[in-house]
Amino acid sequence: AWAATWSRAGASRAVPHGAVFGGRLGFRIGRTGARANRRVNAKADSAKDDLVDDDLMRRALDMAEDLDDDDAEFDMLDTVEGAIALDEEDGDEDTAVANAVAERMGLSEDDDEASLDLSEDDDDDVIQDDDETDETDDGEMEEGVALLRELFEYGAVDVTEWIELGEDEDVEVSGIADDSRVVLGGDVFVCVAGDTMDGHDFALDAVAAGAVAVVCERPIEGLGVDTPQVVVPSARAALPRLAAAFYGNPSASLTTVGVTGTSGKTTVTHLVRSILDANDTKCGVIGTTGYSLDDVRLTPHGGVWEAEEKDPTEGRVSTAPGWLAPYRGKYEVPNASPDALQCQQLMAGMLDNGARAAAMEVSSTDLIRGRVDCCDFDVAVFTNLSRDHLDVHGDMASYRNAKAELFRRLTDPERQRAVINLDVSAAPEGEEPFDEAAYFAEAAAAVPIVTYATQENKADEADVYVESADLSLFETAVTVRTPLGTFDAITGLVGEVNVSNVAAAVAAGIALEIPLDVIAEGVEAMEPAPGRMELVDEGQPFSVVVDNAHTPASLKRAIESVRGTGANNVITVFGCGGDRDASKRSEMGAVADTYSDIVFVTNDNPRTEDPYKILDDIVAGFRDRIYELEAIKEEALFPFLKDMYLIHPNARHETMKLQNMCRRYVIVDRFYAIRAAIAMAGEDDAVLICGKGHEDYIVVGTKKHWFDDRVEARDALHKIPGVQEAGIDTSNLPWGRRDRAGSGAGNVLDA
Repeated sequence: AWAATWSRAGASRAVPHGAVFGGRLGFRIGRTGARANRRVNAKADSAKDDLVDDDLMRRALDMAEDLDDDDAEFDMLDTVEGAIALDEEDGDEDTAVANAVAERMGLSEDDDEASLDLSEDDDDDVIQDDDETDETDDGEMEEGVALLRELFEYGAVDVTEWIELGEDEDVEVSGIADDSRVVLGGDVFVCVAGDTMDGHDFALDAVAAGAVAVVCERPIEGLGVDTPQVVVPSARAALPRLAAAFYGNPSASLTTVGVTGTSGKTTVTHLVRSILDANDTKCGVIGTTGYSLDDVRLTPHGGVWEAEEKDPTEGRVSTAPGWLAPYRGKYEVPNASPDALQCQQLMAGMLDNGARAAAMEVSSTDLIRGRVDCCDFDVAVFTNLSRDHLDVHGDMASYRNAKAELFRRLTDPERQRAVINLDVSAAPEGEEPFDEAAYFAEAAAAVPIVTYATQENKADEADVYVESADLSLFETAVTVRTPLGTFDAITGLVGEVNVSNVAAAVAAGIALEIPLDVIAEGVEAMEPAPGRMELVDEGQPFSVVVDNAHTPASLKRAIESVRGTGANNVITVFGCGGDRDASKRSEMGAVADTYSDIVFVTNDNPRTEDPYKILDDIVAGFRDRIYELEAIKEEALFPFLKDMYLIHPNARHETMKLQNMCRRYVIVDRFYAIRAAIAMAGEDDAVLICGKGHEDYIVVGTKKHWFDDRVEARDALHKIPGVQEAGIDTSNLPWGRRDRAGSGAGNVLDA
């Protein structure tokens, strides 16, 4: 137990704030006060080589070369194969569709979108006639509008047939859509076949909503002569090219870092941003925790997010037991990665809001479904590989091959770099470890490679090596050797798993040719990614860590990582989601039981499943071991590894007594489980709350409700000391008064 005022002072860490936003979409590459970065300059220079043979654009380029560095350079598309559009069934909730439409309407009125045509201001600076400097071309298109044929030309999209559009005709396009429900007037609608629905079936709806043209793989019956159809071999392949052309190929104007691997992607992207921030390079992040730029959050379409309705939980410090708060007015993190269109919109939005770099998670699914086609990556980072997503890929070989595609796309040795982890991951029992580093190095053979490692046997091979890591409950001190020298740093990240993540980010900094003192500064300033080994620190004498571990492997890794900080006891709180892979539940139970000192099995997102059934599936992973313990066999007269709600009132006291004996608790209400675990923690213990991570909601049935593990943990840390000061013993369940005889006597619930 501890006093109401923590004996250990909580560390104070600075939270970065964003600068005033400005700029606009388009080809212009603006200058900022960022430190010189040769990678950025080389990328801008090489973009000129990718221009298609268009007289107007080449004249513009020639004139731009004669101007100062402040003026525009023009980028066009690299030749990249493949794409995928948003399936018609994606984002099927009415509110999501309404928000997307409202956002796009706002962009069309207020936030000038990029187009292939230059704005009047750009004409004044770049494409003006030397003798008529005060006039613009009479035929210049307004900003945010492109010509359909030019989009296909600049995007190098193969066309099988133009229908209802003569050779001397063209159509003005003011937007691109691949979801008929968010089409606005002036859009071109791209018909992409999804897994269960086909965009071709919604072409008529799109035209009725205002689409001025349709891109399809076969002619659409029922469209009038006023609606051009562009027949292409693959609408999926056409979408990213058209989107990149319309938005000015934004990734070519950004220093873009892609991070792939089974785990660590989210944390590494945030750590890379920390190093780029230290380099005065404003960096956006695209990943599973959302889309952000400084302290501003972005929508999937690249706009600045603003709440459209009041948050009913605003001002509350926590939920309440048994109370499911409505989930409204909050920033909803998309469940899926951005599609090919949204990737271009997000990068364009970041560029428009002053970003000079972007760090992006790249999953194997993103690669095989073309979501990152036409994204020009300067640096690709490989973290690690373990069994995952085999329901999509079938086997590890296919999974590995999909990941490696990111590195095969690196072809420019002057500008692009690969960052590869040399550490060897443990192989499944009975299998030999696979040499992942060699495999990914071969995939990246066209460009220079920066390697990193934390394992001692890789010290001589690695370019970036963590010579020492001093792990503690609240911070990590590292000594990192690089080709530029060695530095020491203390970071607020905790856990052994983050040592490798720090090394990956440092290696990315080396690949980007950032000075070593700036990299060290970025490491010192590193904050955990939301819900990724995130420390909840209110000055308590033990650590509380929130992580999203939701597989057996990630749960084991998280527990062992916390154990490595020197914790006396590891108290693990976790559950499993409903309507998801049920086969992993017992295995996760076994992992928690094997590697934790105290375990709380609780609710996660039950969705439409019976939450008690989910708990029972998890407990199956250690039930037999517990029931075979000699002390338990002597005491237990009935199955007791259940939530109290399922136990007869007359047997509840005995149930708690038995769960206290084995230190394995089953509590369906996550609210209580988190508080019981924190109240049970002693000095130098560690409470690890797993499963939900950055999620600020719980899904019951088909509805979201507000629930955030970090909020609940913080509330518990504030209130429980007062409970203990009042003479309540929280070392066992149920809590009881210390001045009454007997363990657990005087249950406070009965007081």
